[in-house]
Amino acid sequence: MTEAALLEKAGSALRITEITLADPGPGEVVVEVRATGVCQSDVGVFTGKLPAPVPLVLGHEGAGVVVEVGDGVEDLKSGDQVVLSWLASCGSCFYCQRAEQHLCGRPRTMLGAHTMVDGSTRMSLDGAPVRQFCGLGSFSQRTVVPAGAAIKIPDDIPIASAALLGCGVLTGFGAAVHTGDVRVGDTVVVVGCGGVGLNAVQGARIAGATTIIAIDVHADRLALATELGATHTLTAGSDVVKQVQALTGRRGADVVIEVAGRHETVQQAIAMSRRGGTTVLVGAGPGVGIDEVFGNVVMAGKTVKGCLYGSAHVKRDIPRLVELYRSGTLHLDQLVTETFAFADIAKAVAYCAAEQGARAVVVA
Repeated sequence: MTEAALLEKAGSALRITEITLADPGPGEVVVEVRATGVCQSDVGVFTGKLPAPVPLVLGHEGAGVVVEVGDGVEDLKSGDQVVLSWLASCGSCFYCQRAEQHLCGRPRTMLGAHTMVDGSTRMSLDGAPVRQFCGLGSFSQRTVVPAGAAIKIPDDIPIASAALLGCGVLTGFGAAVHTGDVRVGDTVVVVGCGGVGLNAVQGARIAGATTIIAIDVHADRLALATELGATHTLTAGSDVVKQVQALTGRRGADVVIEVAGRHETVQQAIAMSRRGGTTVLVGAGPGVGIDEVFGNVVMAGKTVKGCLYGSAHVKRDIPRLVELYRSGTLHLDQLVTETFAFADIAKAVAYCAAEQGARAVVVA
């Protein structure tokens, strides 16, 4: 048995209740969740903007300690500190063999049905199955996940900061470094500076961009973007394209990373990129399209790329991010702008929904 924050209907309150947690199956581990971040995807399901089956335990950005391992698990043991990842690739399919682990088909069941890879779940309430968001369900004191979704990290990484590695940091950093392929000397624009966008700013800085323009509606997020590497900040609005053009000699940016996910900001992001430039779409959700593709994209020779999970290979990239943090190059602690106790998890979701700070983290 374990306590979890249960969502039973979109838009209803999270109910903290005791659920039954099954033993780990072969290739699975039980993780005691010590910290879990609240992401906009969690908020989207909570408000009903993103469809998901219920009852459901939300949460997909977490870190904790392994307390039990199933048969066949050899690289993890009880006591290991781990980051949870919602994209545990198989390692052998067409995409994995092409070093495109983020496109592996195995995690699609976890993402779509919010279950284990085989379609089952390890959580239940009164004998009825309870789904685990993205196959994780980290809004729970304990969870069972595939061993490949638990990435071992050193014990000296603060647990609240470590939790962010599993989604916001990996996605934002990878959007710049992997998907956007930011190079030394590039001009980069980041539209939307929440938990993911701020890490796109960091990724651009670490990749060697010399001009980094951060755009958001919140002054506190823009101030944090400056601390993390932005050279210029702009308040979001109808005239930001002209402002970006003015800052880039009317050429536009080499790479624009769009995280806000709104129809109008996607159009602005494409317009901000230079001829031959790249626009990376991270935040665009269902129903968001691109206007006038011929004039805006084709005739300008621009590239528009979708970004799933920062095009990451989690077993390679999470350890790299840990080393960047240890060296002082990657900043994590500053991203945790508010912490909440597990009993106050609904307040953490409300904090995120109000677009406050960078990241709210629920700690055990």
